[in-house]
Amino acid sequence: MSFLVEVEHRFRAVQGLPSPVRARQGLSLLPPGHGVEVVVRAGVTFDDEQLTGRGWFFDTDAASAELVSCCAGLDQRPWTEVFEFRPTFELVARHLFGLLTPRLPQLAYVEIRDVDFGVTTRYRPG
Repeated sequence: MSFLVEVEHRFRAVQGLPSPVRARQGLSLLPPGHGVEVVVRAGVTFDDEQLTGRGWFFDTDAASAELVSCCAGLDQRPWTEVFEFRPTFELVARHLFGLLTPRLPQLAYVEIRDVDFGVTTRYRPG
């Protein structure tokens, strides 16, 4: 594939899982509203031949809106209260990929970046 276009959504989130690092420092779980800065990014790939006469493959504004929609509520409560599964970044990235796949043609990956700790988790199928 010749092109990779990324859209992203940035917000603060509380994962809600115990942190060994915080525990060693004698700190408790992060309370709601005091989470880490998170960037969720979705990457779409496509070939030169797929460009339209307007010079694009898809509407990035619409893709951004889809990403924001899929992330709705992830900044309001701890993820342990939002998801029915253990909300590791790996499992949440895979979950978001599943939600976005029918909405974003040729979705290649979804990644979650914990900006505060400098960790990025990327899910791509296959």
